[in-house]
Amino acid sequence: MIDDEQKTISGRGGAITLVLAGGSVWRSTEQGVFQRARGDAYTPWHDWRESDGTPLALVKAGILAANPHNTQPWAFRVTEDRIALYADRSRHLGSFDPYRREMYLGLGCVLENMMQAAGPNGYSVSLTVVPGELKLVQPSDGMALVAELKLDPAQVAPSTLHEAIERRHTQRGPYRNVQLEAAQRSGLLAQVEDERIGVRLFEEREERERFGALVVRATRAIIEDDVMVADSERWFRHSRRDIDEYRDGPTLDAAGLSPAMTALAKMLPRPDAETNHRYWLNATEKVQVPTAPALGLILVDDLYDIEQTLAAGRTWQRMHLWATTQGLAMQPLNQPVERVDREAELGGDPAARRDLEALLPGEHRRPTFAFRVGIAKTDGWPSPRRSVADTLLSDGSILSGERMA
Repeated sequence: MIDDEQKTISGRGGAITLVLAGGSVWRSTEQGVFQRARGDAYTPWHDWRESDGTPLALVKAGILAANPHNTQPWAFRVTEDRIALYADRSRHLGSFDPYRREMYLGLGCVLENMMQAAGPNGYSVSLTVVPGELKLVQPSDGMALVAELKLDPAQVAPSTLHEAIERRHTQRGPYRNVQLEAAQRSGLLAQVEDERIGVRLFEEREERERFGALVVRATRAIIEDDVMVADSERWFRHSRRDIDEYRDGPTLDAAGLSPAMTALAKMLPRPDAETNHRYWLNATEKVQVPTAPALGLILVDDLYDIEQTLAAGRTWQRMHLWATTQGLAMQPLNQPVERVDREAELGGDPAARRDLEALLPGEHRRPTFAFRVGIAKTDGWPSPRRSVADTLLSDGSILSGERMA
C-alpha cells in the first residue's frame, strides 16, 4: 500500500446519472472538480530543488518518497552535517500494519530518495540504521529513531534517478497489453543491491492469473474486516478542504480514474466506508490485476527484521525511480502481505501466508511487498505532501532512541 496503495473509487459510470442543478456549480468549485492535484498541498513536488546544495535538499527529496496509504510517517532532525530520520509512530495504519512493517518499508523509500539526492547536492553519505525486530505490540505515539545520514562534502555527481524523483507517481489505472522487454526486466532486477533482498517477476499468463487471484482474495478479506476498513477509511481525503487541511492520505486525483470519472466522483457526496472499499475491490479485480503485464514480489529473509524491511523499501523506491526513467508505470498491490500481518495479529488461520508460500514453491525467503509493472494508459498524478517545515523536529518532541556515533 506504498504511497501509494489507494483504496480507489472506480466503476461508478454506467450505473450513475448525474443531474447538474442547484448547488452543482458551487460544489464543482468547492471540490476542485476540474483542477487535479493543485494547491499548497502539492507545492513540495514543485519546490523540492529550491534548497539544492544544502542538507535540506535531501529532506525535500525524502518527503516525495512512496509510503503506505500516503500516511507520511516520517520526521527529521537536520544539522549542517547530519540528518536523523525518525518514525512518527502516530501516523500508523492500525490493523492494516500491526507490526508497522509497511511503515518501515515507507521509511526505507525515504532513505533511498535522500541517498539519491546526496551526490547531486555535493555530499557523500555514511548511512547508519537502527537495527531491531518489528513486534506486534507497538507504541502509537512519539518518535523512534530509524537512521542517521552523516554528510561529508563531495564533488557534485548528477543522477538520473534523482532527476526522476518529481516524476515518480503511483499509477493505478489500466495498463497497456504490452509485455516487458528483456532490457526492462533486467533493468528492474538490477536495482536490487542488497544480498538479503530478492525480486520475483510473474509474467506468464498462468502464473499471473494465480498471483492475481491471490491479490483479489486478500482484497476481499480486507473489505470483510470492519476494523481494517475503518483503519483505512480514516486516511481517505475526499474533499479539497480535507486535502488542504491534512495534506496526506489517498485522494481521488491519484486514484487512477479517467478525467471524466474523477470529476464525477468529486461531484458526488463522499461514499460510506463499505461502498468506498467495494469500489477498491472492483478496481483491483476488473482493472489493476487483469491489465498488468507483469506482477512482482520483493522478498526478504526475515519479514520483521528492521534492517531488511528498510532495505526492501529502498529497493522498491529505486525500482520505481528507474522504471520512471524508462516510461514504465508501477503500483503496489500489497493486500496479500497485509493480510499475513493481520492474520498473525488475530492468531487465526494463516490463509494469506499459505497462499503466498504456494506461489513460491521451494523459496525460503518471504514476500514483504507485492506490485505490478507495465505501461500506463493514462498519466499518474501526485499525492499531497506535508511541507518540510511540518516534518522537522523541535527540541520538545518525544523521542525514542539515542543519537548514533
